[in-house]
Amino acid sequence: MSMSTSKNNSRNNSRNNSRNNSRNKRWFMLSLVAALCLSLLSACGGKSESGANSSGTAANGGNKGTEGNEVTLRFMTWDSGQTLQPYQNAINAFMEKNPGIKVKVESVPDNYDQKLLTSLASDTAPDVFMAWNYPLYVPGGALEDMQAWVDKDNYDLGKYYPILMDYMKYDGKLWGLPTTYSTRAIYYNKKLFDEAGVPYPQDGWKWDEFVDTVHKLTKPGQYGFIMTPDDVMTMQPYVWSNGGDMVSEDGKTVEGVLNSVENVETMTFLKQLYDASSKINSAGKFSTNNGLESFQTGQIAMFDNGMWPLGDILKEGKLDIGTVTHPLPEGGSLKGIIHTSGYSMPKSGKNKEAAWELIKFMSGEEGIKIITANKFAFSPVISVDEENGYAADPYLEAFAKELEGSDKLIASMRNEKWSEAEDMIRAGVQAIFYNNADIQSTLNDAAKQAQAVLK
Repeated sequence: MSMSTSKNNSRNNSRNNSRNNSRNKRWFMLSLVAALCLSLLSACGGKSESGANSSGTAANGGNKGTEGNEVTLRFMTWDSGQTLQPYQNAINAFMEKNPGIKVKVESVPDNYDQKLLTSLASDTAPDVFMAWNYPLYVPGGALEDMQAWVDKDNYDLGKYYPILMDYMKYDGKLWGLPTTYSTRAIYYNKKLFDEAGVPYPQDGWKWDEFVDTVHKLTKPGQYGFIMTPDDVMTMQPYVWSNGGDMVSEDGKTVEGVLNSVENVETMTFLKQLYDASSKINSAGKFSTNNGLESFQTGQIAMFDNGMWPLGDILKEGKLDIGTVTHPLPEGGSLKGIIHTSGYSMPKSGKNKEAAWELIKFMSGEEGIKIITANKFAFSPVISVDEENGYAADPYLEAFAKELEGSDKLIASMRNEKWSEAEDMIRAGVQAIFYNNADIQSTLNDAAKQAQAVLK
């Protein structure tokens, strides 16, 4: 997932909206689509296992696009416009280096998951595609296990950040190689801070400082921060930093985890944050682009996001901004949340050898240097990330620090049924935020309901 520059508006639209805001709302429909597709996928998996559609395997090679035997690959991504260009640049470089392989890019900025699931179920999936939610895609058996290809070429996975490789795995297998990544941080508008006589926040600031700052920056027509009960996923850094979690590491247990003492403390803080900032907002008022437009017009002093909008904000030059890491509880530690994705291929692919070559190039040093140029995103390849030097950039330093302490997968990457469980949790958070429901008893009920879903 990545995050940065030329892509910002377009990328923020396509990624933040499609992943963060809209994602939660789409999950219900996705689950229905997934349920329908998975039954079909099971049948497709059997067909591929028989060899009917497995003309290219790690063992027998398949069509690599040798001279006189040109291969055309289909590459599907949710990126479009400016956010697609860095990937197109890398693909162009790949085709120049591999004249026997042509790559046709298919940009699908809307309904990506539904279209991917449908294509996997019908054996019409592109040769290479971006994937971010392996627990959703894997159960039907239509994805290619990438470990055999890694083993065949003795491909070095040690070049990547270990936490990113954890996102490429599910159910004990490897399903992709990483694209790019981004953490999240707090953006702030220096002009609004100066007008209020409030000092700029510093890395390592505390929860009570955050709430106090939001109070000071909130006035008629201006909000210090946006806090909604709807985006449960982005609450996880706060939960983790206080020693809590949404679900157990194995993704199976919610009761005793979600309703822990630590999470009651965290939810108390988040409720204070909500009351201090956006409680007078109508529901969904700032839902578009996570409030980006309102931040850009000076209506919001601080907002929580990935690095995607940064490039466009700086390029426009209308705002004097800063970035800072998430605030911490007393005695807590920084635990950043990661947005990332992988390059994957279908088990039924007919040009897997060529597809593997493309994946290696795009995810490897050569391709990722092209993609992450101009601060488009962070590189999953450690050496390239260090060479880029973005961790020393005054605007990106906070995002880099968030990665340093990140050691957890988001809950949706631990259990394929998490989206349903999250609906139960979201309803509980809404009751706490909107109706001042008792936090401990509400989390107890939400944990019980979510546990029933995961069984």
